[in-house]
Amino acid sequence: MGVQAPEASARRIRQQLDLPDSAQAGLEVLAGLQPSADSLQLPDDAEAVDAMRWLDISPVDRADVLSARPSRTDDEGVWWIIERCGRQLRATMGSTGPLSDWPDLSGYGPVGRFAYVWVFVAALPAVRAYHAERGISPEVSREILRVIADQMANRRAIFGTGGLHTQNWVTHHFRGAIYALGRLHCERLVLAPGTVVDDGGPGSGDAVLGLHIPEGRLTPESVDASLSAASIFFGRHFPEESYRYAVCTSWVLDPQLVEYLGAETNIIRFQQRFTLRPAGSTDDAATVVEFLFKRPLAQLHDLPRSTTLQRAVVDHIEADRPWHFRTGWLRLPEGD
Repeated sequence: MGVQAPEASARRIRQQLDLPDSAQAGLEVLAGLQPSADSLQLPDDAEAVDAMRWLDISPVDRADVLSARPSRTDDEGVWWIIERCGRQLRATMGSTGPLSDWPDLSGYGPVGRFAYVWVFVAALPAVRAYHAERGISPEVSREILRVIADQMANRRAIFGTGGLHTQNWVTHHFRGAIYALGRLHCERLVLAPGTVVDDGGPGSGDAVLGLHIPEGRLTPESVDASLSAASIFFGRHFPEESYRYAVCTSWVLDPQLVEYLGAETNIIRFQQRFTLRPAGSTDDAATVVEFLFKRPLAQLHDLPRSTTLQRAVVDHIEADRPWHFRTGWLRLPEGD
């Protein structure tokens, strides 16, 4: 049988795994990847456990990952996908921006839910080598790569079962695009051509740092320290890339929060650092609830209201009002 065209190969895998039509485009990208002499080699159980311990993956998740090891023969469709995802990840090491979508495999059971964990565990030596080539310490490397453990814990808290459902997000960390620098995570980005910008801000095609906000308090001092650290870090480890601006897209920048939080609160003071871009129309309430409560939006009426922020989020949604992810920019401090 001859080599199938990417479209036909993607359709075959999509039908075999009963994936939705929306998965076709991403599968076609995977099908079109150049063949590799090296087929996917998963670490053995002992190697996988060592890697997962280094990544701070919990014991319960480690056990579930091992029991859901995919088989080249028994899980042929899943193997087809993860082999190509691993190839794509290695081929794009050091790149920025999103890859083609890796499809949701949770409908395939435990093997599907944990399939992408195996991709990232297998890619760990490659991304650590990339960090080392850039002069990035093992401690800094570990701090950002352990985000996979947080994402797996979040999935278990939200859905009640183990796995990884944010595989497309984690590809950014495992390609060397994002780094944890104090209170903020900073991502190497390039603004897309045609991006509409404000006077005095970053322009289309400019390199910018994307700011991501892990859980925790956003004190002004911690944010100042992170922004200063970012300027120094990227100037030292990515000297060929010039970063003068940072951008942030988050519900934390939604001006509606001013209705509930005082001007002296950390969140509002964080908002005031940014020049906002115009708002979109998408209601992002479900994502806000999952981030803040680690629970699905369907459980809205059972969510705790212990803090002012928790009450604000729930009351706002119960009043049939949307939450929006807003995008803003700021100028970074000068590095060393």
